Amino acid sequence: MSEKMILGAQLYTVRDFMKNEEDFARTMDKIAAIGYKYVQVSGIGAVSPEAIKKAVDDTGLKVILTHTSADRILKETDKVIEEHTLFGCDGIGIGGIFNYKPFTLESFKRFADDFAPAIEKIKKAGKKFLYHNHKFEFERIPGGNLYLEYIMNASPDLMLTFDTYWAQAGGADPAAAIEKYADKIFTTHLKDMRIINDAQVMAEVGEGNMNFDTIIEVCKKHGIKYHMVEQDIVPADPFDSLAISYKNIMERYGEYFEK
Repeated sequence: MSEKMILGAQLYTVRDFMKNEEDFARTMDKIAAIGYKYVQVSGIGAVSPEAIKKAVDDTGLKVILTHTSADRILKETDKVIEEHTLFGCDGIGIGGIFNYKPFTLESFKRFADDFAPAIEKIKKAGKKFLYHNHKFEFERIPGGNLYLEYIMNASPDLMLTFDTYWAQAGGADPAAAIEKYADKIFTTHLKDMRIINDAQVMAEVGEGNMNFDTIIEVCKKHGIKYHMVEQDIVPADPFDSLAISYKNIMERYGEYFEK
């Protein structure tokens, strides 16, 4: 029997409730109460690595990856690695490279050159450096290739945090993209897309129009283990949003996921 996939919560969804260590601890209690056993740490305020460790230990949660300041990864690589080791996390990620605008092949080469020493240190520490896509990576340049392919080629050790919503927003078929880049995907971000007043908006998984039957099937096929539920923009209570996605995923695809 194939290994079960793991479902977690991307804490950026509840970033407004993690401004300090007390709030972070309360938030971890709420995340665990929904049913999640895994998290991505992102969007936190003044919360120390020690407080992260205590909160996840107290709730039984495990940190799979983070989004960490690119500046810190570049300038404080050893300390960042040490902190991740403290709270038991092997994925060190960035949320994007918007400070490298305008996006060109030259800016991607600069990104690769800038991050090469940090990526090497992260690899030697037994951890993964993770790149999170938005939609611009699905723009085609002259010759037909996607920006995403140039970014992934920046380093053989760069892995993807593949965001399904942003791939769809970029005009890609998320399942087809996962099929193509499966060997480079460390984790997915799962969120759905609805159309309201002719505009794309984020939605809980199963509450929008995206074909998650195919997305989940191709992830299972390729053994992509980690999947983080995220909703960047939530019109109501973000904890309710995470709970709706969790319920929908477990009801529809629970046989594939660790309970």
